[in-house]
Amino acid sequence: MTLLAADNLDIRIGGRRIVEGASFAIAAGRSLALVGASGSGKSQTCLAPFGLSPATVQGSFRLDGEELVGAREARLRHVRGGDVGFVFQQPLTALTPHLTIGAQLREAWTQAGAPRPSRAEMAAALERVGLHDPRERLDQYPHRLSGGQRQRALIAMAIAHRPKLLVADEPTTALDAMLRAEIMALLGRLCDEEGMALLLVSHDLAAVADHADAVAVMHAGRIVETGPTRAVLGDPKSDYARALIAASPRLDGPPPALGPVGAPLVEARQVSVSFARPGWRRGRLQAVDAVDIDVAEGEAVAIVGGSGSGKSTLARAIARLGPIDAGEVRWRGAPLPPRKAMRPRDRAGLQPVFQDPVASLDPLWKGR
Repeated sequence: MTLLAADNLDIRIGGRRIVEGASFAIAAGRSLALVGASGSGKSQTCLAPFGLSPATVQGSFRLDGEELVGAREARLRHVRGGDVGFVFQQPLTALTPHLTIGAQLREAWTQAGAPRPSRAEMAAALERVGLHDPRERLDQYPHRLSGGQRQRALIAMAIAHRPKLLVADEPTTALDAMLRAEIMALLGRLCDEEGMALLLVSHDLAAVADHADAVAVMHAGRIVETGPTRAVLGDPKSDYARALIAASPRLDGPPPALGPVGAPLVEARQVSVSFARPGWRRGRLQAVDAVDIDVAEGEAVAIVGGSGSGKSTLARAIARLGPIDAGEVRWRGAPLPPRKAMRPRDRAGLQPVFQDPVASLDPLWKGR
């Protein structure tokens, strides 16, 4: 039975057409992935019909037979709170920073009229989505969790009220390869167990190939190809779909040619970072333990590992943007001063690019 059906969907923002003539359908318990380049209209297709965008929507968008295009905001709010769950692209900006994970999970649980959950029930919900030490996580604030942990907590909140449809907008963008596979497998398992339909936005064609039942390829606001996943990705008919698949990175290809390496630029020795455990628990969590790393001029060094393994913590400690318990960092042979003593000229050579651009950019400033 068709749960979600879009027919000739048009979406505009400020008079500019973002999506044109999009049509697709998803049955209960099945999944559809929208794939395409950034700016092709994927996220607006998923969010605008539910009133989560300033866009104007025309055409038809029916959830379980109910037309949502033209519906009042009060009705859309009820649909969002009861029939649909959302997993957004950046969990840190989607979660409320001053509320604990437990408080936010409780709010999501009860928004459709369900009784207030017990602490044991909430811990079980976090454990179900693969969060370790779930009782401890309930008392933590979002910034204390890694990207993968926040995404799992957000999924737990999205399904707490047992929605009919789960909308996941790039849910694995900021996650490592192993965790991406785990999250995608989790979403598929939830669809099977709960009978939910899944509308997925993703750039990860490998994950889509393994976990989506159908694919719709979007380009410049139009769906250029749609069909079963294996058929579309295995034998694409449109030029754009073929180009998109060909552009996907492969690990079995030849390595790139690397340029010459110069003098040492950054030298980190025995860097260690720990954090106090939250709440009444005592002791500290060792996030980075006596790490050495060198980066030379013209060299690119990748720090890889699972979510929560300490990669970002190490990078922030080296750049003097985060705490450091022990160790030394040298820049062009000279020791970097402590974080609070860093001056503009000390920071001139260290330019970070953060994981979440929405949280990094000032919303009050223009691009120039």
